[in-house]
Amino acid sequence: MKYPEISFEPFFTWSNRPRVLYKAGAREELGFEMEKLGGTKVVLYTDKGLVEAGVAGMVIEAIKSSQLELVGVYDKIVQDARIDLINDGAAFYRKCGADCMVVVGGGSVMDTAKAVNILIGDGLDDFMPLAEQVGLFDGAKHLPPHIAFPTTAGTGAEVTYAMVVLDEKARAKIAVAHPYCNPDIAMLDPELMLKLPPKITAFTAMDAMTHAIESVTCICPNPISDGLGLHAVRLITKYLPEVMKDPANVEARGYLMVASTMAGMAFINSFTGGVHATAHSLGALYGIPHGLANSIMLPHLMTYNLEENPARFVLIADAMGVNVDPLSAEEAARAAVQAVRDLQKAAGLTQTLKDFGVPDDPEALQPLIDLAMGDSQLPYNPRCLEEDDVCKLYLKAR
Repeated sequence: MKYPEISFEPFFTWSNRPRVLYKAGAREELGFEMEKLGGTKVVLYTDKGLVEAGVAGMVIEAIKSSQLELVGVYDKIVQDARIDLINDGAAFYRKCGADCMVVVGGGSVMDTAKAVNILIGDGLDDFMPLAEQVGLFDGAKHLPPHIAFPTTAGTGAEVTYAMVVLDEKARAKIAVAHPYCNPDIAMLDPELMLKLPPKITAFTAMDAMTHAIESVTCICPNPISDGLGLHAVRLITKYLPEVMKDPANVEARGYLMVASTMAGMAFINSFTGGVHATAHSLGALYGIPHGLANSIMLPHLMTYNLEENPARFVLIADAMGVNVDPLSAEEAARAAVQAVRDLQKAAGLTQTLKDFGVPDDPEALQPLIDLAMGDSQLPYNPRCLEEDDVCKLYLKAR
């Protein structure tokens, strides 16, 4: 088959603010890099699981062996960036007399810290009014020094200028953007991922895969996001099974980490689509971890969308190692869906929405559908999604 003809909008913009530093043992450079940013008194943001696993301690040791002063460790962060913890985290920063932050964690930790830094930089105490604005671009200013160490290869939050926060009262996830909320430096240290449990390794990698696939197949891809997204697909396809077989493989962990960062750069510039819209709702109402919700919904949305622009799904199939030459465009596009299912199976991700108590009654699904229909990523889906379509997709994912 001839390589498909693809197109993109004649005008696009590209944003890629953070400096990225990759090295096994990159945490050794923390003191030197923070000094250049002007930070001296550090609060470290993380979660209790990473403290108990000794992962946060690896970075704390690097801080203590440098000229930096560790003035506090905030480890209350839980799944999803919650408004009350964002406010509490900002109060903690001020109480400690900090002038910079170091972040060690996955997407929820990084998103919480981004929001905390906005409050610190703007001299505010409550993030809720900012979340309601959604876009915080007017009058935005640079924020205090901020270095992040991602501990999962999934969200790409270390390089995105947005955060997803949970409004617990409304039981809704809100995507909030700020041009300077991401860290000044994203330090990719694969040694911090060696203790990551297999299941979390798998579904966070599928989160990155979803970012990559949706960035390529949404309504507004561009050549730069295509390049990053497709290579991220290649890396995840190759190295996720290797990590699942040998969790101590630092090189393979590193490739997954780089793929996650690349996918983050891609989707924050081209956006995502229906997978994220439906997954956000599942996280808000049923507490399904975001990467796992994405993994469950991904093949169903791919199947729904491929008829709209099969050529872009051919690109996904090719990147996943499918021999597309003897196939028609539609056959190759469907082969991409099967390749995703095969990767999920190889990673041990066979769960469905039924495993989380999601009902099979359309009336009971209505709250999920309502949230998905109002999600900020829905308009970027390549094929129009109506309420009935979303309902059918949730039912298929059971």
